[in-house]
Amino acid sequence: MKTIIHPLAAILLAWSAGASETWSTSPAEAMQQAAAQNKGVMLEFTGSDWCGACIMQKKQALSLPEIQTAISRSFIPVELDYPRKKQQDAQTKTSLETYKKSYGITGFPTLVFADAQGRPVHTVVGYANPAQVMQDTKKAAEALNTQQSLTNKLAEKLTDQQRRDTLVQLLKTVPQSSIRTFYKPALAELEKLDPQDASGILAKLHRDDLLHAQKLEWADTFRKKNIHILADQNPDEALSIMDSYLKKNGLLPEVKQAVLMQKVYLLMQQNRVNELEQPLKEGVALLPKSFEGKAFGKLLDKLPEIKKERGLLKPGEEPPLPPGAIRATKMIVPTAPAK
Repeated sequence: MKTIIHPLAAILLAWSAGASETWSTSPAEAMQQAAAQNKGVMLEFTGSDWCGACIMQKKQALSLPEIQTAISRSFIPVELDYPRKKQQDAQTKTSLETYKKSYGITGFPTLVFADAQGRPVHTVVGYANPAQVMQDTKKAAEALNTQQSLTNKLAEKLTDQQRRDTLVQLLKTVPQSSIRTFYKPALAELEKLDPQDASGILAKLHRDDLLHAQKLEWADTFRKKNIHILADQNPDEALSIMDSYLKKNGLLPEVKQAVLMQKVYLLMQQNRVNELEQPLKEGVALLPKSFEGKAFGKLLDKLPEIKKERGLLKPGEEPPLPPGAIRATKMIVPTAPAK
C-alpha cells in the first residue's frame, strides 16, 4: 500500500528541530522512520525553558527508560519546543507555529500521538505522571492499530453500506477535534454516504464548532467589558453583566457553566455567601457529570462551611490562611493581549 504523506509533513522535510539529547530525532526523520517501520509518531509540544509542567513531565515520566521503551514500540517520539529564552531562527519558529495551529495546541505540555502521516489518533493535554503516560501510550497504540486497520479496509472493494460503517468507525476512533483538519476526505465521503447523519458524527462536529465559537465570543465580550477590572472596582456591575450574558438565547450549557463559575468566584470574593446557593444549583443542573458540574456540586455540599468561614467577613476580605500557605492570584478573565 502506497504511503501518502500529509501536507504538514512537507514542512518538516525542510526543518530539523533542535530536540533534547534524549529525543534527538527531527520531525521529518520521525515520520519517515514511522512509515518505514509501520509505526506512528508522538509529538511532544513543550516549553523546555519556562513551562514547569513540561519540565516535570520530561524529567519524571518521558525520560524514564521504561516509558521510552513503551513509546518506541509503536511510536517515534518528536520534541516540538517553544522556548522563551533559547534563540530559534525564523524558519524554525514559522514551522513550529504552523504545527501549533494545525494541531490546535492551546496549552503545554501536549502529547499528540499520530500515524506516519501526522493524523492524530490520541491526544493528551497537560501534565501526566508516569502511570498516566503509560496508560495513554497503551490507548494510543490501540487507537493507531484500529485506525490503520480501518484505513486498510477502506482501500478494499466495499459496498456503500460497508464503506459508511467503516468511515463511522474510523471517525469515532480518532480525536473529534482532529477530523476537520486531518480526516477531511473521510468526512467528505461520509457526508455523501450518510446525508441524514444517522451516525450523529456531523451533528457532534457542528455542536463542537458552535461551542468553540461561543467560548471565543464569551471571552472576547468579557475582555472588552473589562470584567477582570470591574470585579474589583465595581462588582455589582460585573455581576449584572454576567447575569445579562446568561440570558442570551441559544447559549450552550458548557458556556453557561463557565459564566456561572465566574459569578460564584466573584460572590465568594465579595463574601456574599447568601447569594451562592442559586448559581451553584443552576450550575449542577446544567451538566451534572461534567467537571464543572461536579465542582458546583462539591461547593454546594460545602456551602454551610463556606458561610461559616466567610459570612462575617467584609467584601474582598479573605479568611486567614493556614500556616505556610500562599494566596492564589486573583483573575477572572485574562486581559486582552497587547497589540
